[in-house]
Amino acid sequence: MKILKQYLKCMRSIHQGNQEAFDDNIGKVEISNDVLKSSKEIRGAHRPPAIIIHGVMPRSGTVYTGELLRLHPDIYAYPNELWEIPFLELSGEFKNIQKLFFNRYKLNREKMGELDLLPLFGASLISYLYSFVPIDKTLLIKVPDVQFLSYFPIVFPHENLLLLMRDGRDLVSSTIRTWPREKFSNVCLQWTNSAQYMINFTHNQGQKRDNYQMFKYEDILKQPAEFARNACNFYGLDIDRYPYDEINNLPFRGSSTIQAEGRVNWEPIDSDQTAKTVGHWQQWSAKQTKQFKKIAGEVLIQAGYCSDLNW
Repeated sequence: MKILKQYLKCMRSIHQGNQEAFDDNIGKVEISNDVLKSSKEIRGAHRPPAIIIHGVMPRSGTVYTGELLRLHPDIYAYPNELWEIPFLELSGEFKNIQKLFFNRYKLNREKMGELDLLPLFGASLISYLYSFVPIDKTLLIKVPDVQFLSYFPIVFPHENLLLLMRDGRDLVSSTIRTWPREKFSNVCLQWTNSAQYMINFTHNQGQKRDNYQMFKYEDILKQPAEFARNACNFYGLDIDRYPYDEINNLPFRGSSTIQAEGRVNWEPIDSDQTAKTVGHWQQWSAKQTKQFKKIAGEVLIQAGYCSDLNW
């Protein structure tokens, strides 16, 4: 509940005119070569790039995706039991710190880049997390949403990014089941803004795709072994070391369909239940369907979930 409240607070601030959390242009800011080099040393130059999952918004499937990845023997996930690392959301605060730093002695502006402190902070966090990780392992962490995603190349220039998209219809359905008091149209708008922001990020990166990949949650559910092979190949993990025979035994956690005492059940359930996490939007009323199409239909097409709105 706390995660969604924070997310909704951010979304409300956007509607009130503060769009920094979904700013598409910030990623164009360059950081200095000196800081790039220093940040790599701080994080540990000998350590492989961490894999950081960003879901489009809460209820996008980051838990299951993370569990699939952590089956690999070379992955070390969630060190010190830090299950979520919403570090990018603090980017605005780090920018303010740099402004204060420059204001204390304005000549420093001539010596450092506009956002040079951000990758130093990011590298320090990665160094701390890697302190829990065996030397031969790759760090895996996750974040449930895409707020401040454009800051990723600045804050984490030496890490890898896994973007997780989910069909807005299923995500809205899951969110409403999890938090029934949320207004249907507001959740539709949340997905629209978040999905558009993720799509814009991939477009803005252009050919710079050597450290990030976007996956669809539905594809992962349908073909988890294929996802594992693709992820291993892209993120530099040994494909042959992945235990593909363990996928079907992987427990499923956090489904909004199977609840306990009216809340999401985080206890492990049989992996066969994954099929029940999609398609619930087909039970919508005609009014809900029309409302979603009006608010989110065009972005649903952009995301590749349909070719038109005749569904």
